[in-house]
Amino acid sequence: MVYIMQNLLTQVEGNMRKPKMSGKKISTTPRVESCCPGQEQVANGSVVRSGKHQISNHNHISSDRRNSSDKSLTNGHAKFLENSNYSNGQLQTSESINSVSRSTTNGTERKKSLQSSILSNSQNGVTLQSLKETGVLNQRSNALSPTNKVFRKGDSSATSKGQTLSDHSQTGTSSLLSTSLKGITVLGVISAMAAIGIASTGDWLALLIICAQLVAVALLIFAVLKYRWFYVALMTVRRDIKGGYRYAKILFSIGRAQRYNESVISLFDKNVKKHPNKVCFYFEEEVWNFRDVDEASNRVANYFASQGLKKGDCVSVFMENRPEYVCVWLGLSKIGIIPALINFHLRLQPLKHSIEVAKSKALIFGRELGGAIQEVVDLGLVSDLPLFATGKLEQDSVIIKNSLDLDSELDKSPITPPKLTEKINFTDKLLYIYTSGTTGLPKAAIIKNSRFLFFTMGIHNFMGISKNEVIYDPLPLYHTAGGMLGVGQALIFGCTAVLRRKFSARAYFKDCAKYNCSAAQYIGEICRYLLSTPPSPDDKNHHIRMMFGNGLRPQIWETFSKRFNIKTISEFYGATEGNCNIINIDNHVGSVGFISMIAPFIYPVTLIRIDEATGEPIRDPKTGLVMRCKPDEPGELVGKIIENHPVREFEGYADSTATTKKIVRGVFNRTDAVFRTGDVLVMDEFGYFYFKDRTGDTFRWKGENCSTAEVEAVVSNVCGLKDAVVYGVEIPGADGRAGMAAILDPEETVDMSSLAAGVTRALPSYARPLFVRVVKQIDMTGTYKMKKIDLQKDGYDVTRVSEKIYFFTGGKYVLLDNELYSKIQNCEVRV
Repeated sequence: MVYIMQNLLTQVEGNMRKPKMSGKKISTTPRVESCCPGQEQVANGSVVRSGKHQISNHNHISSDRRNSSDKSLTNGHAKFLENSNYSNGQLQTSESINSVSRSTTNGTERKKSLQSSILSNSQNGVTLQSLKETGVLNQRSNALSPTNKVFRKGDSSATSKGQTLSDHSQTGTSSLLSTSLKGITVLGVISAMAAIGIASTGDWLALLIICAQLVAVALLIFAVLKYRWFYVALMTVRRDIKGGYRYAKILFSIGRAQRYNESVISLFDKNVKKHPNKVCFYFEEEVWNFRDVDEASNRVANYFASQGLKKGDCVSVFMENRPEYVCVWLGLSKIGIIPALINFHLRLQPLKHSIEVAKSKALIFGRELGGAIQEVVDLGLVSDLPLFATGKLEQDSVIIKNSLDLDSELDKSPITPPKLTEKINFTDKLLYIYTSGTTGLPKAAIIKNSRFLFFTMGIHNFMGISKNEVIYDPLPLYHTAGGMLGVGQALIFGCTAVLRRKFSARAYFKDCAKYNCSAAQYIGEICRYLLSTPPSPDDKNHHIRMMFGNGLRPQIWETFSKRFNIKTISEFYGATEGNCNIINIDNHVGSVGFISMIAPFIYPVTLIRIDEATGEPIRDPKTGLVMRCKPDEPGELVGKIIENHPVREFEGYADSTATTKKIVRGVFNRTDAVFRTGDVLVMDEFGYFYFKDRTGDTFRWKGENCSTAEVEAVVSNVCGLKDAVVYGVEIPGADGRAGMAAILDPEETVDMSSLAAGVTRALPSYARPLFVRVVKQIDMTGTYKMKKIDLQKDGYDVTRVSEKIYFFTGGKYVLLDNELYSKIQNCEVRV
């Protein structure tokens, strides 16, 4: 059987290059055709000539090279498409070829005469030997050599750096594929028939061999049809295996916790029993072991249980970073109370809103924040809301009337575990964590025990964190990164976390060396702040082997890694409330994570097209489904929602209206629902994601969409890494929004001439900030992201802004005064 198939394959292969003719003689008159460079190519010693078909090379070549190539090639076979037509296996017209091959080396054109094809008569006609067999040509064209692995980083242009499939590749290869598939299909049919016959005789060994051959044939067919998929799979298989193994560990851990109804509290209790004297937190000169944290949290649980609060009630926590912060929310969680972790940078209306939206039954605040509490009390905070003050009374602290001293009350409370009236379950609500508030009032995101465990287990397993790790966590404890991912490693896995009241760029690596940290966290602009500090011996005098977080800009990634000797940086993308969190596990510069292109269904997240005018998803008019983005096309990241699934569930917000706005239906199928992140990302053909911008954090000018994040990076670099925030402003008589940048420069040291030259050099005309405002202060969120709403409202109105504003005209920035402002408003200045 093997012999029969081998013989059949040989015949099929021969038919593809040996035209037959019955009773007809082929003329041997030599024929020489003129050609231009690029019209004939050679592969494996065979000439390929075609005036009608073009097969794109596998590389991402320049458009002029693609257009100039009129001939194409295929490995090992000569196909003669000029003056030759096949009909029913017979060659109707054919000529022997004696052509000229022209190749250019170092600018010199060389001509090689090709020997006439050797013709031999046979019983069934005339056989034409391939040129390779005659030894005339033995060259390999560079057109089919695979490119180096170059990944696209957020560029949506099809001709930018990176690797893409040529527009004409599938069209040009259709004739080759159809011919090759004939032989493969015949082989498959014969194998299938043989398998059926052998199965009837009971020869199972032969059947097994035939089945293996059938599988090989199927793979061969798939490889021919989907050769680009195979290339991508080959380049990413190691990454996918690594990621798949770690994801399987996460699912196993989560599944086990779900099966045994584990919670954050129960897993923390196990760590306390396992190593009560192990250090849980370092804070300044304080050392807290697991027993200390457990006893302090028990005091909190017992006290608030005695106050009549029960499972499901909410208590707001408004404190600066310190170990007691964790003990307070952990103690509340022990009896089922839901702590609402409020950003301690909030003031006035946003703070009042955050307390009220969670329907808090009480408020615990640090005495260092007494002034902020007094402000919201004056605004009309619920008068009967119990207030509990904790922490040291500082010199500038404001004492709030009718507030209770929580510290003295806790001293009286027992350190024994609280008596539970209801069990704490895997699916119970654990916390409320608020969104950052870059685009409006904060929203309270629901964090269940299951979600907390998924976040901490995900980071732990994907990054390979050990249980003996000492993690530097100077981030705000009210936020997901610091309060869940950092602190969670200690509570769930028994690691040690180093806490700090406030982030300090100068003290960052000093602290890492002091506490012998092996891992550290970052978020937002922290890496840029660290990079802007003067070089010092502390830069590399530490034992940090990995850093993880989100917000590291691609422009400074490698510089940062090299200066501070950080071998592994794991950038991740994730929304506090979202279900499409991804992580970079292979140190791929600029990427925030990936999905497998081999098996994308394992983690159903995708990018969808968004209408720029309305912000709504664009649907296919035929299917009604939301249209998905192609590789290198920017789109909003969404994740499929599966209820009661620890990874795919979307719990939503405390405000049900806000929850509804984040869900869209009909993406993967007509009945599904997905979570909208509100973030614009780009995915390359290898499955790597790159963050571009927030939805709405773009401006459209001169008919082009501009990313504020990209413009901010350029402006900041030109200004010496100063803080810069970019936004769009409307101009009378002009469509869209022009770019405007606010630069933090209290000393007014920015050279406007250098800035104009820098943005002109680095940005296209439509992306250059038309206005620049020099500010003395930029409000930041608690996660070190710059707010832009108030700046955008002010615009470039010099009548309401006291700070200097500059206008870009004639290739330079000029001071915007009332006269120039009036001309712009009256459309007297061309913009």
